[in-house]
Amino acid sequence: MDRAFPIVRRPAPTTRTPVLVSVPHYGTEPLPHITRDDYSEPWFETFAYGFADTFVGDLYGDLDAHGATILATPFSRIFVDVNRRRDDFEHHDGEVRSRRGVVRTHTMREVPIFRHPLGLTDLESRLRALYDPYYSTLETLLGELHQAYGYALLLDGHTGSPRRMKDHQVIIGTRHETTCAPQIAATVAAIFTRHGFEVHANVSGYAGGNIVTTYGQPGTRRVHALQLEINASLLMTTSREEFIARVSRGEVPEKADANIARVRTCLREVLADLPAVLATVHGA
Repeated sequence: MDRAFPIVRRPAPTTRTPVLVSVPHYGTEPLPHITRDDYSEPWFETFAYGFADTFVGDLYGDLDAHGATILATPFSRIFVDVNRRRDDFEHHDGEVRSRRGVVRTHTMREVPIFRHPLGLTDLESRLRALYDPYYSTLETLLGELHQAYGYALLLDGHTGSPRRMKDHQVIIGTRHETTCAPQIAATVAAIFTRHGFEVHANVSGYAGGNIVTTYGQPGTRRVHALQLEINASLLMTTSREEFIARVSRGEVPEKADANIARVRTCLREVLADLPAVLATVHGA
């Protein structure tokens, strides 16, 4: 993908489908003004890569060739996490503090990631520059698809931490069947199951983030939204501990090419099958 903000890739008009693929944790880049000296410890520079969804671009990055419109961000979610609520952070005396919110200022062990604290004014500037445009672009792209087809599907694509996903291989999140017609989720589940993956739905912590929650309005807007999480352990050739060690050394770990190919096959079939399912759902 090109390094623009936000990243938008449209399919050829002859192959376009009513599907928008959002990849909110695609980015591995630091903000342009951030240097190694800005981190509280030099090796924290690797966090920009480590906080991205592992190998997510290998799965979703070229789906425009199969009819999907793609939206992504080049910047790591350590700086702005566009799948969180805009107000998902704490602040004390004007200093922002966030371990898992719309930005990351501290590790889960409460260690500051950056040498200097992030102030509220700077955070607001960052959100206006990077968060708000992602959502306005999302709205525009969904509007274009809705105008063309009368409905649209937002597929929010992720790979998930093996530590948090545990033994779950594939998780489909629809906010407990409120953001997406059941037939659509069932079609996606059936495709992954047919290719040998274990599929679960709406597991705690993976029922759908802010993007799916915001845009999934199948009844009122005819916009369906589905979050797809692939366990990153399927995509690695090492243990999670070794993977983290290699990332911390600034290395790019090897990929499990065979499993990546299996997932990509599933995604291509999803894009091939869902337009007909959507049309049936809406009587088109």
